[in-house]
Amino acid sequence: MNQVYRPSGKVSFLFVPVFIVMFLITALSALVCIFCIHFSPYTLFDILIFVFLSKWAAQYGALWCVKYGKVRNPVFSALSGLLFAVLYWYFLIIFYFPVKTMFAIKSFYWLNEPLLNFLHIFRFKELHKAFLVFKNNGAAVTGRKGDVLFTVQGTAGVVILSIFCVITLVYFAMEFYENSCYPFCEKSGKWMKEIIFACSMPEDSELFLSKLLLGGLSVLYYLEPLYEVNVSYCKVSLFTNNIKDKFYISLSYMENNGSTDKKTGKTVFDEKVLVKYLLIDKDTGNSLLMGKAVRPGDAGVLVVTDETERKAKAWMAFNWIIGILAISLCVFAIFKMGDDLPEFLFRGGFFYIVFIFFINAARFIHSLQKEMVINSTEDRYQYDGTKKYLVKEKSLPAMFKLFYLFMMFSAAGLFVLCIVIM
Repeated sequence: MNQVYRPSGKVSFLFVPVFIVMFLITALSALVCIFCIHFSPYTLFDILIFVFLSKWAAQYGALWCVKYGKVRNPVFSALSGLLFAVLYWYFLIIFYFPVKTMFAIKSFYWLNEPLLNFLHIFRFKELHKAFLVFKNNGAAVTGRKGDVLFTVQGTAGVVILSIFCVITLVYFAMEFYENSCYPFCEKSGKWMKEIIFACSMPEDSELFLSKLLLGGLSVLYYLEPLYEVNVSYCKVSLFTNNIKDKFYISLSYMENNGSTDKKTGKTVFDEKVLVKYLLIDKDTGNSLLMGKAVRPGDAGVLVVTDETERKAKAWMAFNWIIGILAISLCVFAIFKMGDDLPEFLFRGGFFYIVFIFFINAARFIHSLQKEMVINSTEDRYQYDGTKKYLVKEKSLPAMFKLFYLFMMFSAAGLFVLCIVIM
């Protein structure tokens, strides 16, 4: 029977500096979450903001602490995730009332306070005080227009808050745990590289899987490379190191659910994991690696034609024009508002500035990741008995990345300008 990958249980010294950096990012994420919740008049939006930012903090916390900190100990990793979740909730509660006070007096009074006074909010006494206030006053549930629909009593509010807290703790622990189980090469001191192939499903998937788990690696040679991207397929994830002397494999059944992502043009699949991190021999690994000349990523690749390229360039030119005009108009409006600027900023203006910053930050981070692209124009087809797609790994054009950076820095500049004028 084949073996599966087992983490070594080691923890790199790099974890300490990465932990400190992520600690600061966790505090910032909690502060942003509280700011956005105060700006939102609708309780449903509050929940969505919390879920989105909590998910972001967990995923990137695991990426930083586990991946960059090179943590291969699942237990230690899960405990680190729990610690980050506790810190995240600690900052959420600590920041809630100071931010609420800030909105009540419409002033960034933190900037005028001595640093020592600002640090007082991190005392555990303040945490206990905030908890008692919430328990005594409860929480108001608001509608779409900001009107109060009903008030959740203190005890019930504590129970609901505790449920959210437990879910967050579990989610953080799972994210950290999963990342630490990813194959790592102890010899090179690096995480293994993942190479994804798209293959046709075997006729009898249960028999195929049972033979594979019992050591019959020869069944992998019968997996045929798939050149279509709109049908159900078998996703083969091959993990290897730089010197190609050790291989692990994961298999998933990707079923076409009949829908298409309108933004990317990718076919949407439902994934069912068949086997994960299975050890295979060197010959089989190299055979899989060398035998798949065409590797269409996760087979959910982006299809690009000459027409879509022209539309993308026109849309980006439109985005640049509208973006520059919008930022210019905002600068003009800020100078014209005068005494009404604090009211505008605390009644929605800050929310839009934060939204512009983070949405473009997310798009910029995504733009750094390369995607498998099919150039589907007829003269780019390759014929070898059957029509095959030429698939290449490409990154987003520089003009898109520059636009996202421009909007990010512009949003930050708008916020600084507001603070200076106030």
